[in-house]
Amino acid sequence: MISLDDIPTAFEPPADARPSGVVAMIRSIRPSRRAVLRGLVVGAAAAALVPIDWYLTRRAAAAAPGPSDEYLTCPKDYDEEATNWPRGGPAVCAGGWRRGTFPCSGGYHIEGSHYEEGAGYESMRVTTDCHGRNAWRWKGYRCSDAVTNAAFTDGLEYHGVTIAICSLPSGAE
Repeated sequence: MISLDDIPTAFEPPADARPSGVVAMIRSIRPSRRAVLRGLVVGAAAAALVPIDWYLTRRAAAAAPGPSDEYLTCPKDYDEEATNWPRGGPAVCAGGWRRGTFPCSGGYHIEGSHYEEGAGYESMRVTTDCHGRNAWRWKGYRCSDAVTNAAFTDGLEYHGVTIAICSLPSGAE
């Protein structure tokens, strides 16, 4: 019968213990401080840059308009709301705290920083509102969404969805 004293402990090696060949080989490697520092810097740079690269790639992929970013009948039916950007435009789209032709660029909502009549705007197109797409077509126009931060000259700020009313090229209805 075995007693508890016959079971070796994990904390004390046996009296005749020797390191394995792998451990002995690892212990024989003596990198210089410069090599260790270089490895740490490369590892830290990779750990920092890979997530940033991933974020920027995903953000660009989500923002870039393409055929899959447009839903032809979303929302299916609605009452058009009047435009309320300073420059106005036709009453075609619905939703958002601001609608109009001003934030339209290249057929979609402007993305990035832009300035209009005393206010600075920072917009990022969204792809979550319309069945995972950014825009819909309605009566010869494209309604494109973005989340926009606005900073007005009086110090007030606002954050919300804005809609760009963009003309479609002829024959694209």
